Amino acid sequence: MARPARRALAASVFLGLAVPPLAAYVKPYLGETVFVLLLFSYLRTDPAAFRRYLTAPSLTIAAALWVMVAVPLLFGTAYALSGIREAWPALYTIMILQIAITPITSSAAFAALMGLDVAFSLAALIVSNALSPITTVTFSYLFLGSSLFSPVELGVKLFFFFAGAGAIAYAIRRIAGQQWIERQKEPIDGINVIAVFIFAIAAMDGVPRHVMADPLFAIELFMLIIIVSCALIGLSVLVFWRTGLDRGLVIGLLAGFRNIGLVMAALGSTLPDLAWFYFAMAQFPIYLLPVLLKPLASRFMEKH
Repeated sequence: MARPARRALAASVFLGLAVPPLAAYVKPYLGETVFVLLLFSYLRTDPAAFRRYLTAPSLTIAAALWVMVAVPLLFGTAYALSGIREAWPALYTIMILQIAITPITSSAAFAALMGLDVAFSLAALIVSNALSPITTVTFSYLFLGSSLFSPVELGVKLFFFFAGAGAIAYAIRRIAGQQWIERQKEPIDGINVIAVFIFAIAAMDGVPRHVMADPLFAIELFMLIIIVSCALIGLSVLVFWRTGLDRGLVIGLLAGFRNIGLVMAALGSTLPDLAWFYFAMAQFPIYLLPVLLKPLASRFMEKH
C-alpha cells in the first residue's frame, strides 16, 4: 500500500489546485485532520521501540536540539544576512517562523509511509514539541525583534493535541490489544493517507489566484522552498550520518517539514496575504519529496 499512498499524497496537492471549491470546502477541517494524523501515528508506533528511545534518549534529545535550536540558528542567520528582510519583509517573517516552529505533527505518518523508524520519529517529535514554546519565542525575538507567539497558548495547544491523541491511542491499545493493531496496519495507513490527502487539498486554497496574478514570482517562490527543504533534509542526513540513513532521514524530515499550519492558526489575520501563499507553496515539498526520496533511500539501505 505504501507506494500507491505516496503517489496519492503527491496527487492531492494538484487536486486541490484543480478544484478550488474543494480546497475551500475542506479547509475548516484542518485541525481535526491533524489530530487524526497524530492519533494514528501513535497507533502505528511500536511501544517497545518507543520506550527504548525514551529510556535511552541521547539520540532523541540530540535530534530535537538539532531541529529546534541548531537549525533555526543556522538558517535564521543565513536569512538575516541574505537581504530577504529588506527586499520582502513579509516573506522573511514567515520563513523565520517556519524554521522556528515545531515539525509537522504528521512527521511520524510520513515516516511510516516511507518505511522509516516511526518510533524514533514520534519520540523526537514529542521532545521537539516540548522545546517549541521556548525556542519558537526565543528565535522569533532574535530574528524578528518581537515575539508573535504566546508561549502559554502555544504550549496548551500542543498539550491538548499530543495528550488527547496519546490518551485515545492508549485506550485503543489497552482495549483491543497490540496484536489487533498490528493486524490493522494497512487500514491505519489508509486512514493516514486520507487525512494527509485532506490536509493537502485544504492547503491549496487560494493558490491558483496567486499564481495567475504573478506566475514568475510563484515559480521563484516554489524553487526557493524546494531548495530550502532539500538543504534542511540533506544537511540533517550529513550531520547524523553515523546514526544510519534511516534515522538521518527521519531527522531530516523533522527539520525540513515544519508545522506552518500552527503558525497560521496562532496568528491568523495578522499575517499578510503573502504568508498564506507561502504556507500553501510549502506543502509541495512535503508531499512530493517523500515520493522521490523513498526509492533512493531504499536502494541505498539495501546496499548497506
